[in-house]
Amino acid sequence: MEQAVFKALVKEFRDEGWLKDTNNVFVEEQVGIFLLIVGHNARNRVCQDRFQHSGETISRYFRKVLKACLKLSERIIQPPDDCIGALDGTLVHAIIDRDNQVPYRGRKGDCMQNVLAVCSFDMLFTYVMAGWEGTAHDSRILSETIRDPAKKFPLPPPGKYYLVDAGYTNKRGFIAPYRNVRYWLGDYRGRATPQNKEEVFNQLHSSLRNVIERTFGVWKARFPILKRMASYPFDIQVRIVPATMAIHNFIRKKKLHDSLFEQFQSTTVDEDRTTEQLYPVIRPDNDQQEMNRVRDEIANLLVSRR
Repeated sequence: MEQAVFKALVKEFRDEGWLKDTNNVFVEEQVGIFLLIVGHNARNRVCQDRFQHSGETISRYFRKVLKACLKLSERIIQPPDDCIGALDGTLVHAIIDRDNQVPYRGRKGDCMQNVLAVCSFDMLFTYVMAGWEGTAHDSRILSETIRDPAKKFPLPPPGKYYLVDAGYTNKRGFIAPYRNVRYWLGDYRGRATPQNKEEVFNQLHSSLRNVIERTFGVWKARFPILKRMASYPFDIQVRIVPATMAIHNFIRKKKLHDSLFEQFQSTTVDEDRTTEQLYPVIRPDNDQQEMNRVRDEIANLLVSRR
């Protein structure tokens, strides 16, 4: 993290009264402990040596800063007025007790928590729902999140929609690409130009939706703990997700120099190409038919302008 970002973050926590200096540990050191753990995946013993505090002190201030970051997330992870952006799920490494590992165990054998997130086209997270089992389908997570009013999912207003991949249903408020048609940006490199309206639409859709893959890329590159979680209680592991997203948004909104955002600003990030095969074909209902019509209209307009 750049020094200017660190100073701005400390000032925010201090000004809001979320963190306070103590006789032995200033706010700067408290935040430093937290960032060393989430930003360098340092364990408690490493922090003890670095900051010359007991393990209990390190753990206590980690939780205090985590709580402050969650307060920051309530303010800074907010949907824009029109609730538009890209939506997708991603996996975060998890430590699960032996008796409950099966639903969390991913394809590569590690335990994972599944995270649903929405981001704006400025690479800001605008919604997050963490803590789902790693084997849960993205479409199921979205459906159950929408159905539960307590989750406060920001549904798009009439006429607006999120960009989603083929693992989700093309329905009102969520526009997915055409299935069984070339979609991934890599498929269109070189001379492989789009051949019909469906491919024209899918190429543009993939190019725009890639923003969420780049946003995930910045976030995970900044916080290695997401790729190899420490053995905290699972509720702490879940809270680390929005807490680190809040710091991500803070850096982006402050428009401070940041090498990671610059690196991922225009980089195409490869997506997971296996998800489309995991979902059954669903018979279209009225909502889906309406969104299919909208998608066709957009595709026809794109072709007419070529």
